[in-house]
Amino acid sequence: GRTDEAIAVFRQNVEDHPESWNVYDSLAEGLAAQGDTNEAITHYEKARSMAPQAQYSRIDGVLAQLRDSD
Repeated sequence: GRTDEAIAVFRQNVEDHPESWNVYDSLAEGLAAQGDTNEAITHYEKARSMAPQAQYSRIDGVLAQLRDSD
C-alpha cells in the first residue's frame, strides 16, 4: 500500500549502488506494481544485463508477462 514510498527508496538505492543488479530488479518490481510497465521493463532489462545467469529465467519470465500486458 506504500508503493510510491518504496519506489523512492528503490530509486535512491539505484543511485547509491548502481553496480548492483538487485537494486534495478527491486525498482522494476515496484514500478510494475504501480502500473508503470514501460519503465519497469527498462529496469528489468538493466537488471538482467547485470544479473547472474541463475536469475535470467525469472527475469525473462517477468519481462514476457510485462510485454504481453503492454
